[in-house]
Amino acid sequence: MTTMSIQTIETRVTKDDSETWARSRQLANRAEDLKSHAQIGYLLTHTTTIEGTDYVTFVDTLTRAND
Repeated sequence: MTTMSIQTIETRVTKDDSETWARSRQLANRAEDLKSHAQIGYLLTHTTTIEGTDYVTFVDTLTRAND
């Protein structure tokens, strides 16, 4: 029987157009988090967004089969 590991990554990204540097940094950090998880065998299986007034939050769900 194969078991699965599940991880979630939450990334909050500003919606303020005057904060383009911060938004770029936040999105780059998200990409790096996803990449580092992929390098150890996780697959991105679902992404949802939660809209707020000032921020949008990405919730990424990743899974990996355990041997």
